[in-house]
Amino acid sequence: MARQIKQENNYQSRLLKLIPSEIVAAYLVIIGFIPEGYVHSKILLTIVTAILLIMVPFYLITFMAVKGPLQIIFTSLSFLVWVYSMGGPFVYYGIYEAVIGSVLLVLWTLLIPFVVKPEPA
Repeated sequence: MARQIKQENNYQSRLLKLIPSEIVAAYLVIIGFIPEGYVHSKILLTIVTAILLIMVPFYLITFMAVKGPLQIIFTSLSFLVWVYSMGGPFVYYGIYEAVIGSVLLVLWTLLIPFVVKPEPA
């Protein structure tokens, strides 16, 4: 299924196309391998997050046929919002707050389909 947002896509369809579910799933699997209290968690989570963030545009363009730069940018930002909502490496840098992460995730998820519109044909 192509993930490019088209004119005929409704709100729900646009929402699903703006959440990088495969990349989020990969992140969840990878962090599941890291034991609690692992001495190198900070650097490992930072590297994993950076690699997956860099992968988002390539994944969208190569495998999901996305051409719209705005969609690629917002989907990449969606990944960061998801990671922040779970804590991720942000915990180690002292910039994570669970309440902000939760609120941000809900608001971001609800609002981005209104912002990202189909690319002109």
